[in-house]
Amino acid sequence: MKKHLLLLLTLVCVCLTSSCKDEDEAAPDSVYMYSTTGTVDAAAGTHSVTIFTTCAWTAAGDTWITVNPVAGGEKGIHVVKLSYTANPSAAPRTGTVTFKAGTYTETFTLTQKQ
Repeated sequence: MKKHLLLLLTLVCVCLTSSCKDEDEAAPDSVYMYSTTGTVDAAAGTHSVTIFTTCAWTAAGDTWITVNPVAGGEKGIHVVKLSYTANPSAAPRTGTVTFKAGTYTETFTLTQKQ
């Protein structure tokens, strides 16, 4: 009985392993970030955002937010610096930075105090 069970187990293992693909399917285009929001003081300054992408990427910010770098040519972890001007308003303002990787888009929202 033990021999039959061992033979059956071996057969199942062989069947399972032979049906597995060795090909590494490409990961879908994507961009991830730990946090999608940030709050900064009213004075001009910088804020860093760390992103992980699976392909080449680009970024663009609102008129008062400068993005550096604005693009990356490969997958990996990237630190992107957001520079912003002083808030001239008596009210807080909100701006966005849009990150695109292939067909995927992620938005970071930056709120600046008054």
